[in-house]
This record gives sequence, structure tokens and C-alpha cells, in this order.
Amino acid sequence: MAHNNKRKLQLSRKDYEKLRRAAYEYVVVQGYDQNQVAEMLKVTPATVSAWANNGTEGRWLDLRKARMQCASTDTDNIRKLIRVMSEQRLQIEDSILNAQKGGDLKEEIRLRSEASRLSDEMSKMNKTLITMDKTNYTLGVFIDVMDEIFNAMRQFDEALWEKTIEFQSTLIRRKTNELG
Repeated sequence: MAHNNKRKLQLSRKDYEKLRRAAYEYVVVQGYDQNQVAEMLKVTPATVSAWANNGTEGRWLDLRKARMQCASTDTDNIRKLIRVMSEQRLQIEDSILNAQKGGDLKEEIRLRSEASRLSDEMSKMNKTLITMDKTNYTLGVFIDVMDEIFNAMRQFDEALWEKTIEFQSTLIRRKTNELG
């Protein structure tokens, strides 16, 4: 079922792959909804759905979920939550002042209780964030993962792998200095 602003295009294989790759980037890496991506790329939602469910990379929504469960995403999400909670806490403080000015002791007590609960939650999230930030990986783990990735690349495309040899050495030297 094609939308009237979508038209069937005859694309070269290279252009088709660029379009599919852009859709992958939008859905998996940037987290856009498949219908939004279809609109942005001027293809049908069915096309994006077919790519997402039958792609060579695997099921795109599963990959997006896996990306969102990595440690760096977790810490980013906790930081965002702390910012939101901090804004809420400031709003509660304004409301406490208003309750004091209005002489509403019952509302002031309720708001102070809410502020205390929110502060406690923020404190717990901060502790979690500090713990997560301290969790590092070793140089050995990094090298093992790198080896696995680049060995797979070598099997996939040896010419491409050969182009990355200098990059691999530079990266290992940098991580050796960082992680010792």
C-alpha cells in the first residue's frame, strides 16, 4: 500500500543499499520509529518493515534494544533522569514557598515529604551512576573484543581488513596508555 507522496523508484543497487543503510542508521542507531523513517526517506512503511525484519544485520528492533541496554546508554539515561528529577525538585521548592506564603501548613508538609522522597531517589541514582562510572573493562577484554571484530572483518573482506591494520595498532596503543 503506497502513500501518494511515495513513488516507485528504479534505483541502482548501490543507491538502494545507501537508502537501506540510512534506514538502518535511523532505526537502530538513532531510535526513530519505522514510520518516521519511511516518511523521511520517501519509501513505504512496508519497505522499512521488510528491511528491519529481513536485514542481513538481523532484526533491527532487537539490535536497537540491545544498543539501548549497553552501559554507556544506561549512564546517559540515569543522567537524564537525575536532570528531570532535579527540575521537579526545584518546582517543589517553589511550591513550598507558595504554601508558606499562603499559610497552608498541610500542603507545605505534603510538599516537603514529596521533596524528601525525590531527593532520596536522586541520591540513589547518583550512587548507581558513580558505581557504573567506576566499572571499567581491562585491556585484555578490550583486545579480545577487538580481535573478534577484526577477525570477523578479515573473513568478511580481507582487503578491507588490510586497510585497518594501522588503525588497529593505533587503537591498541591508545587503549594501552588509557588502561595500562
